[in-house]
Amino acid sequence: MRILKAAIVQLLSLVFLLVLAAFPLVLFSGDNGDIVFNFYGIFAIIKDFIVGLFSGNAYYFTQGDRSVFIFSVIGESFTDSFYYLIIAGLCVLALTFLLGIWFWKASERFFGKIISLLGILPDFMLILLLQLLVTIVYKNTGIKLAKVASFDSDNMAVLLPIVTLTIIPLLYAVKALNEKTKDVLTQDYILTAIAKGVKKKDIYFYHVTVNVTPYLKADLHKVLAIMVSNLFIVEYIFNLNGITALFFQTQSYFGYQYNLVIFCLVALFLLYGAVFFLLYMLIILTERILKYD
Repeated sequence: MRILKAAIVQLLSLVFLLVLAAFPLVLFSGDNGDIVFNFYGIFAIIKDFIVGLFSGNAYYFTQGDRSVFIFSVIGESFTDSFYYLIIAGLCVLALTFLLGIWFWKASERFFGKIISLLGILPDFMLILLLQLLVTIVYKNTGIKLAKVASFDSDNMAVLLPIVTLTIIPLLYAVKALNEKTKDVLTQDYILTAIAKGVKKKDIYFYHVTVNVTPYLKADLHKVLAIMVSNLFIVEYIFNLNGITALFFQTQSYFGYQYNLVIFCLVALFLLYGAVFFLLYMLIILTERILKYD
C-alpha cells in the first residue's frame, strides 16, 4: 500500500511538473495589455512533448543554429551539481554532529550571535562577502585562499561554493539539534547514567547521539531543500557548469525550451533523491555503529 501511495505521489508530481513548465508558454500579454492564459495550450504542449519522446525530437534542444542532444550535456551538469551538493552535505552532517550534539554548549554560547547574524543574510550577500574577503586577503598578503569564480571547466571554483552551500543549512541544523540535545540531556535515562558515573564521552556518543539523530533524519528534507535552493544562486554567481546553470543560461541566451526545462527539472529531482539517499544512509550507519558498538 505504501509503495502504491508513493508511486501515485510521484506520478502526480510529474504531472504537476509538466503543467508548471508549460506556464511560460501559455501565459502572456495580449495586444491590448491584458494577461492572456491559454489553458488548452497546456495540453497541446504536453502532448507534443510526449510525442517527441517517441519520435526523438524531445531529446534535442537548440543553441543558436545548431541542435544539441540533451544527454550529451546534462550528464556532466548533473555530475558537477552532485559533486558540490554531496560534499556540502557531508560537511553539514559532520559539523552538525560536532556543533549540534557533542559541543552544543560551546556552539550555543559562542556561535549563537553569529548564527543569528548569518541567518538573516541573503545567500547572494553571503557569497559577495566571501568573495570580498578572499580578494582583500589576496590584495594585502598575496595569499590566494580560493577562486572567487569559475572561468572555464579546468579552473572551477570549489571552496567558496561548498562553503556557501554549507553555511545556511548548517545554521538551521545546528540550531534545531541544540534544542533537541538540551531536551535529551534532561531525560531520566541520561540523569541515571550520570548518577552511575558513566563517562561524559560515552553518554554523548552512545546515548545522546543515538536519541538525537532521529530528529536530524526528520529534518534532512528541510536541510537538503535549503541546499538545493541555494544551488541556483551558487551556480549562477560562481559560474559553475551545473544543472541550474544549464536550466537558466540556455533559456536566457536561446529562448525558453520546454523539453530542456523538463529534463533539467527531472534531473534536479533525481539529484535531490540521490543526495538525500546517501546522506540518510550515512546517518543510519552512524546510528548503527554507535548503538551496537
